[in-house]
Amino acid sequence: MSGERKARVYADVREEASGLPSLLEQLGVLVVRKHLSEGDYVIPEDTVIERKSVSDFVSSLFDGRLFDQASRLTRDYEEVYYLIEGDLFKELKAWPSRRKQVIGALVALVSDYDVKLLWSPSRKESAELIAALATRPSTSRGGPVVINKKPRLGSIREWQLYILQAFPGVGAKTAERILQRFGSLEAFFNASVAELASVEGLGEAKAAKIKELIKAPYTKRDESKPTLEKFYKADEGSQG
Repeated sequence: MSGERKARVYADVREEASGLPSLLEQLGVLVVRKHLSEGDYVIPEDTVIERKSVSDFVSSLFDGRLFDQASRLTRDYEEVYYLIEGDLFKELKAWPSRRKQVIGALVALVSDYDVKLLWSPSRKESAELIAALATRPSTSRGGPVVINKKPRLGSIREWQLYILQAFPGVGAKTAERILQRFGSLEAFFNASVAELASVEGLGEAKAAKIKELIKAPYTKRDESKPTLEKFYKADEGSQG
């Protein structure tokens, strides 16, 4: 569509040799090359993708890197994807003694670290998967609002996190950072835009929208929808 803003992806400069960033550009994705401290690709600003060949995935498990890396990624990003290139189970035929450990590692990544796994037979398919992630609708990119199940009344912490995640662009990890930064919901609501922007994962644009939402006067139901749409459309625009 003419004038439509491109999906944007940050690619670690070390990925250039793989040719995958160029494949992403051929798919219409805006690729920004930079040195990433973690992960191979970042979809602004809460999703990270770690791309591994089958051999690298197996070796990282047995040299101790895999779970240490997964712990850091899930600490710093809302969504963590491991994109594994190649046929893992075909390769495991060459390592029959390691099969059980590798399968256990896959289960641990999903169940213990909340990592999402993607499988790809080639770089071309890897590029298509990353492009699909970058263009998917979500709450932070102007998609529908997801209403989370209410926590138990007796858990103050769960209520605090639940309330914070109702704000646009605030996921579970950002909500944790907000509470660690301000200590209470009252302090969060009274914080300035600059103070909100200092929280990792928010930034000035999101902080301004959150503050505007907090200060916005109540309107009747039939008058409120355009106002809410304004927040999410603005948030979508800030991704470009």
